[in-house]
Amino acid sequence: MKKTLPGFVLLEVAIALSVLGVITYMAMPLLGKIQQWQQVRVTTAHQEKIVESLAGYVLSNKRLPCPALTSNGEAQSTCTNDTKVGFVPYKTLGIDEKTAKDGNHHWMTYAVQPSLAATRISCVSTDPSLAIDPKTVFCKTPSDGNLAIQSADNQPCILAPDFVAVVLIAHGSSGGYGLDNGSIQPVDSTDVDKVRNAARLGVFTTKTQSRSTGATFDDTLFYVSRNNLMAQWAKFPCRR
Repeated sequence: MKKTLPGFVLLEVAIALSVLGVITYMAMPLLGKIQQWQQVRVTTAHQEKIVESLAGYVLSNKRLPCPALTSNGEAQSTCTNDTKVGFVPYKTLGIDEKTAKDGNHHWMTYAVQPSLAATRISCVSTDPSLAIDPKTVFCKTPSDGNLAIQSADNQPCILAPDFVAVVLIAHGSSGGYGLDNGSIQPVDSTDVDKVRNAARLGVFTTKTQSRSTGATFDDTLFYVSRNNLMAQWAKFPCRR
């Protein structure tokens, strides 16, 4: 009977480990891309769920909810140009806290056109027996020009007479997202558009995500116009 030599066994193990190491090294970038794709997929699904809930809120209240000022999910009663950006008001919308976060488990930013969240547009009639058509109030409210989406070359993404109603921003892992204490995670990027979105001044940029060192733009923006919100999401198109 032949006996297996210990030295030969060790050589086989060494070769197997070397091959396994090469395969693992080659697979790491692919695994990273799969994880990144999964995070974006979850983020997009959460953003779509939020917009769907916003459409239902408009049909019930004839206006959009204001942002929450903290991570408690409760919308402000009224909002102005200075308070039009904040946390997703998930409790007001009746959705869970998890949905208000992106695929990285970070809070998403919620921005709303103040004129579309004004309580005055729901005060059309004091007679509860009258069914107020959402198109009568929400669809006729003009823009106050305090919210805009632009492309990488600074061109507006929504043109008049329609205008931006809501913007949802997942700021990615390189900063810019809100923390539980109300502060903002510092932005680790020299990309001016990334920095602008984190500043929350009302003008946001959407563009293809970049992974280049020092210029990381990993924001995922989901925005809807007033007419698109009513037609596609509320299934209640504004009259022309």
